[in-house]
Amino acid sequence: MKIAFYTLGCKVNQYETDLMIKKFKDRGYTICDFENIADIYVINSCSVTNLSTRKSRQYLSRAKAKGGIVVLAGCYSQEVLGDKQLKNVDIVIGNQEKDDIVEIVEKYVNEKNKKVTYKVSDISKAKRYIQTGMLTQGLQVRESVKIEDGCNNFCTYCIIPYVRGRVRSRSLEKIEEEVKELVKSGVGEVVLVGIEIASYGKDLEQDISLIDVIEKINKIKGLKRIRLGSIEPRVLTKENIIRMSRCEKLCPHFHISVQSLDNNVLKRMNRKYTREDIFEVVDNIRKYFKNPAFTCDIIVGFPGESDEEFENTIDGVKKVAFYEVHAFKYSKRKWTVAAKMKDQVDGNVAQKRSEILISTAQELKNSYISSELGKKKKVLIESKKDGYLYGYTPNYIMVRVKSDEDLIGKEIEVTLNKIQKDVVDAIK
Repeated sequence: MKIAFYTLGCKVNQYETDLMIKKFKDRGYTICDFENIADIYVINSCSVTNLSTRKSRQYLSRAKAKGGIVVLAGCYSQEVLGDKQLKNVDIVIGNQEKDDIVEIVEKYVNEKNKKVTYKVSDISKAKRYIQTGMLTQGLQVRESVKIEDGCNNFCTYCIIPYVRGRVRSRSLEKIEEEVKELVKSGVGEVVLVGIEIASYGKDLEQDISLIDVIEKINKIKGLKRIRLGSIEPRVLTKENIIRMSRCEKLCPHFHISVQSLDNNVLKRMNRKYTREDIFEVVDNIRKYFKNPAFTCDIIVGFPGESDEEFENTIDGVKKVAFYEVHAFKYSKRKWTVAAKMKDQVDGNVAQKRSEILISTAQELKNSYISSELGKKKKVLIESKKDGYLYGYTPNYIMVRVKSDEDLIGKEIEVTLNKIQKDVVDAIK
């Protein structure tokens, strides 16, 4: 049978899709492109914003129009549990049940009475990390490795704890085993991902944390690079930063989950830090890493955000000199405290603030890249197209090098030469 997948949302979702694909391949299914005709379509959904839930519904509709069995998996599955108005779906699978997707789908296929099947458990009761099997074959030179699921923070704007549950950490031994298998298959860089990787280990009996994971896989022979997914600033203590700096494979690129740089907004968001804490973290990282790249997420238009509070965020973004900023307009989500807050910001105001933030971020990005021009950098080649090799520097600058050689998976030294939009031309 032919099966097609479409993934929305974060790198965790993409990792889980890759794992589901492997399970179906191992059972003899043929994987095809989502745009093709298939017997089964799996939508691995996202519900972090209203836009992502709308897109999830749109892809369900597109899949149903093609015919075949339509499977809804992922975070939107948890959100719509009990929704009798849900359309274009044959099977609904929750986040805890993704591990059993093959068995669930095959049972449905063999049933004579095809009623909508719900396999969605109460995620708030999930106590342990569930994952049978692992990725043993990298699809790309840079692959994500999931180390954790769930979040305990309950930020006032965020639905994720309700659809992903509490923190559940994967065993260090399984993480190490998977990375070793991926390296054997040609993967050169792994990205450690999870819903809240800063909380890794909190639920385990062992006294271990994220830094222990980094140090462990830093010793794996053949692995060229380690990159971190989105990380809460509180784990970036001076002691941890020093330990990280001693891991030579760790990329000097930190995607910090900032959300705002105004203290009043941060307090309303239930974030457990201040703008001053962010500045201190950044200053400490710069002491131990050479010209690190800082990227972040920022929400604009949070309930009650005044012009002054927004300006404080812009000021903070400039002080940090972020390399990249992912700008999000606040999205009201059910079950969250912020959805009931007074002084919801007008959508037009939020849009204008988003445009200002994006423009500011682009200027900072150009400035950061310009400061790197003329320097020699190592680039891990990930792809080849139209006579150019493409890859990233450790500090996450996308580079292209003119070459006819097949160097995919190789790390080469180049000199950064010229900015071409968001790509830098380099010379071997």
